[in-house]
Amino acid sequence: MGALVPVAEDARGAVDRGGEGFERVAGPAPIRPVGTAPDRASPVTETVWQRNVPPGTEWDRIGLHRYRNASVPTRAGVLYLPGTNQSGVSHSNDESVNLWVYLANRGIEVFALDYRTHFVAPDHAGDLAFMATWTLERFVADAELGRAHIALVTPGKPVFVAGFSRGVSIAYGLANVSTELAGLIALDGSFKSHAMGGFDRQSAMDKLVATGRYASRLARRGWQARHDLMARTYENPGGPAIKEKYDTIGDELTTTLQFAWGDGRLANPAAGTSDIAVLAQLLDTYDWFYPNVQNVDGRAIASRADDPATRLDDRWGKMRLPIIYFGTSEFGADALMAGIYSASKSGSRDVTLNVLEGYGHLDALVAKDAPRDVYQVIVDWVGERIK
Repeated sequence: MGALVPVAEDARGAVDRGGEGFERVAGPAPIRPVGTAPDRASPVTETVWQRNVPPGTEWDRIGLHRYRNASVPTRAGVLYLPGTNQSGVSHSNDESVNLWVYLANRGIEVFALDYRTHFVAPDHAGDLAFMATWTLERFVADAELGRAHIALVTPGKPVFVAGFSRGVSIAYGLANVSTELAGLIALDGSFKSHAMGGFDRQSAMDKLVATGRYASRLARRGWQARHDLMARTYENPGGPAIKEKYDTIGDELTTTLQFAWGDGRLANPAAGTSDIAVLAQLLDTYDWFYPNVQNVDGRAIASRADDPATRLDDRWGKMRLPIIYFGTSEFGADALMAGIYSASKSGSRDVTLNVLEGYGHLDALVAKDAPRDVYQVIVDWVGERIK
């Protein structure tokens, strides 16, 4: 993301400033799409706050990006919790490929969280043991700080929580410990498994400690090589490929994504579901590291109705807030069933289920038909619940 222009703070911008609270570091300013200059005519602006969080090391910091169209009356706020390696940085200011912009243009402000991982540089070569404490509970606590800040800057407006992929687990965790949410939007992720049992949390933790591999890295090819692939694609998808066996760089990335996790699972660009240049823009916003301890946390919580090691699922089965779920058909039957099970067995009496046929995982965010199949569905669903 390009640098945003800091501005003098108004009264609401100064809320919770200083000390351990959120501090505005930039904006409001036009969104800068990845790879292009900012569109000064865009009605949606971005404001960024940051704050330190416990235990207070140089990497214990989170951010919150507010996407708002000030010309449209605010109807509600959404705390958006990204997926693994994602952040609150916007890839585009085009509402046809960006849920956050689409919602903001319709009076639903989006506040997208930067996890602590966003503040660890991709060239970090030191010890990553500090990520051993970056548990799911800790990220849920960070999300609660974000929710509380949204309530301060949008007083009297309902606040929903949305998550994509792993962010859905964090969203469910937050909904289990907070009673201040108006609803939960689950985008192709889950909280509980439809086939519970068979996971030993302590054994998994012992193995993690024994290996000392406290963080995963985004890709084997290295940050610069991955960035070059993405940048060359969104700048000119018809340009020359890196590998000779492909006709264009767009063809190269299309094949890479199409088969990264199995045919169409990660994304389905070969079928034309999403534009490869847009996928490249989205992927170029990713952070490099993610804490492996959350793999243990997530599997432990998913494997039983109530994990005694955490409070994050204590209310699951007794939840009361409205839930809407979107699951992609190509991501796989197990993932789809887990997402449906998590929502339908949550305890909520207001559950809406949507299956996105022909969509891969990332297509849920940027598919050509997402404005119809996802974005507007969310707008209508939120509108029905804030009447």
